[in-house]
Amino acid sequence: MASEASEDMSLISSFFAFDAILFVEAFVLLFAVLDATGTVPIFIGLTEGYPGDRRRIVRQAVVIASAIMIVFALFGWLIFDIFGITIDDFRVAGGIILFVVAVDQLRGGDIRSKGLQPSDVAAFPLATPLLAGPGAISTVIIISAPPYSPFLALLAVVCNGILAYAILASSDWVRRFLGANGTIALSRITSLLIAALAVSFVVVGITDLFPAVR
Repeated sequence: MASEASEDMSLISSFFAFDAILFVEAFVLLFAVLDATGTVPIFIGLTEGYPGDRRRIVRQAVVIASAIMIVFALFGWLIFDIFGITIDDFRVAGGIILFVVAVDQLRGGDIRSKGLQPSDVAAFPLATPLLAGPGAISTVIIISAPPYSPFLALLAVVCNGILAYAILASSDWVRRFLGANGTIALSRITSLLIAALAVSFVVVGITDLFPAVR
């Protein structure tokens, strides 16, 4: 009984483990992948004919995106167990996906949304794949694992959700402040950061899977 209680306490402790430096690292990583600032020009274009609905659309998009990321932060490991996937497998796959996303952004890739009704924009393409896309899902699963923790991942998701809402809800001001060229430049810089992080994910995953290459 004592050993079971100790194991339960250990699980609870690992779930709620918090380190300020790791939180900042996880927050910045997720912020870079979400790229809410880089989404501003796309968001403005998607809602060009519905300026009065922008805040409602942003609110719905952020809630949906955050819910998707929270589900994967909490239950991503269950999916791993079902399919026999390890975190290093996912690091490599996630890194490749992140790199593809970064390259697409650097090449000026855009989301085709013709034919969408205004009520559809919040779920697609804003919530997914613009916010909670493959890169973000990969990231929240990775930052819910050691040396991070599920609690730290949830906190990073909530904080980034709030920040993404603030940025997108103030999209007109952000665009005026940065200017069209400034917004594009910042998006490209963020894409480079994502590409570098993607390479890091792949390198760590491969070296853990194949220690001989270290």
